[in-house]
Amino acid sequence: MDVRTFRNGRIQAQAAAVRKVGPRGGEADKENQSVNVPAAPSLEALTSSQPFVVVSLDGCGQCEELKALLTARGVPAAAFVKWNKGGAEYPALKKQLAAHAGEVFTFPQVFADSKYQGGFKEVAGKVEQGAYDELFEREFGAEPSTLKRWIDRRPMVVFSLPSCPNCDVLRADLVRRGVPADDVFIKLDKAKPEYPSMKAQLQKLIGRDAFAFPQTFVRTAYQGNFDEVIAKADAGDYADFFAEQFGVKPPAPAPPDVGAAFALDEDF
Repeated sequence: MDVRTFRNGRIQAQAAAVRKVGPRGGEADKENQSVNVPAAPSLEALTSSQPFVVVSLDGCGQCEELKALLTARGVPAAAFVKWNKGGAEYPALKKQLAAHAGEVFTFPQVFADSKYQGGFKEVAGKVEQGAYDELFEREFGAEPSTLKRWIDRRPMVVFSLPSCPNCDVLRADLVRRGVPADDVFIKLDKAKPEYPSMKAQLQKLIGRDAFAFPQTFVRTAYQGNFDEVIAKADAGDYADFFAEQFGVKPPAPAPPDVGAAFALDEDF
């Protein structure tokens, strides 16, 4: 019986022990006889052999850039497969890849759970949006960090949802104070497959299992629910931050009530 295995883009087979009968009835054994079985290289076999596959070439700058990005997210070296343009199998593999990427494409090209994901630009964008957080955690044990990266990069972040009345209240309040809401609000979407991972990340960051949107961070520090943030803003807790970060002038102190002073004199 032949045992077939997939290795480096090619199908191989290892023959079981072969028993031959000698001229006088004796037996001659050959064990572990390896036989290369001619077979066309298979992109499908490659992409189904592991949960995440990045196909690249030598001397490909974007391939190395994407590899660095994915390695930082916990993707192991085994996920990166480098093809040889000079190899005999390359034309057949390229033709199979073109069925997914189109006749004209560049490297790298990526597959996740056997599904085509796109090239460098598409996959880098999906990584940035946390599309693979759940997969990388499940398959590679990588801790999801998309939300933390967003918080670390921005001075103020407000996580919100579509059709969220409290989000609208906080947004209107911040706009009234001169805060550029479009720059600080990040809208998550419950309909997207990455939302469960995003929610779990947010729960960990705020230290709460139960919460309501919006949720706010200022200089990476958690600020609380929408009413807590508005109360802090009313108390002037963010006055210096708004001025330094967004150029919002702090409100001028209220002028003294001269009329009340005169009235006091008259009563006296």
